[in-house]
Amino acid sequence: MVDQQFSPVAIVGAGALGRWLAARLQAAAIPVCLITRPGTPEQKLRCQIDGELSFDEQVKAMPADGYRQGEFSRVLFCTKAGDLQLAARETVGLLADGGIAVVLSNGLGHGKTLLEEGFQSSLAATVTYGLFAATSGCIEERGSAGCISVGPLRATGLETSSLLDVAQKLADQLQLAGLASIVVEDGRRQAWIKAMLNAGLNPVAALLGCTNGEVPTSPCFDLSVAAAMEVVEVAGGLGVDLSDQDPEGALRRLCRDTAPNRCSTLQDLTAGRRTEMEWVCGAVARLGQRVGVETPTNRLLAKMVSDRELIDVVSAEKKLARRELELN
Repeated sequence: MVDQQFSPVAIVGAGALGRWLAARLQAAAIPVCLITRPGTPEQKLRCQIDGELSFDEQVKAMPADGYRQGEFSRVLFCTKAGDLQLAARETVGLLADGGIAVVLSNGLGHGKTLLEEGFQSSLAATVTYGLFAATSGCIEERGSAGCISVGPLRATGLETSSLLDVAQKLADQLQLAGLASIVVEDGRRQAWIKAMLNAGLNPVAALLGCTNGEVPTSPCFDLSVAAAMEVVEVAGGLGVDLSDQDPEGALRRLCRDTAPNRCSTLQDLTAGRRTEMEWVCGAVARLGQRVGVETPTNRLLAKMVSDRELIDVVSAEKKLARRELELN
């Protein structure tokens, strides 16, 4: 029985992460609504998950203008990093007074983005589950472990202690949905730890075209470790202490726990979509320049993924054009 203190959750973004989370919550009888891109008709999205548990949930989904102003006490952003600012601008009116924004997107600087768009208080929720969007439309949970860490990202409307209480309630919901979840005191620090893992794993796995589990045994794993170590240095230059982190060990554990998965960056390249590397390795390089920390590995990986992204997007567009000609 779900505690009545839990109000409906709004999830912004109907990609793999958003649909996976919506299906998980709805299967646990937690009310949830998906918010889609403007112009998308109202629909019931089938959010099927394959894994140890199998859910097949249809979740209400429509653009922000289909919901009431102030309807939600929590808005969870599951968009790609590059789409966050526009998504926040379109949905800020949906948050009730005293409500909380929660950002699950990869990348850095999201607290500032949400504040610029009118969200006064926010949490970070970092996800280490291995998620794969299959061609069937199912979201596969790949790997033996995963966790969602929730903590305060920015607090101008609420004290940090109040945000920790909200974080605990969200973690309770996630646990009801069968998801391992913990509360951390510093969501910004947690976002940097996730960036350390993303910068080390995603570009290398994507460029090699391999599963996560194959990265530590590849000749390029040194690049992964170097990129992650640069993140630690840049974070320190910005006052975020990650000196207790072991980048190589953390990367090896992540690759082990999500071994069968193909990371989101590789999935994006394969589908001809833009990746998030501009907001991960690219952001690390830009912030490093600001604080005087050299980041040659992150610069290199960001450039290599960007070049590959351009090639794959053009290829996808050509394939689509040929398909349209054949149909006509």
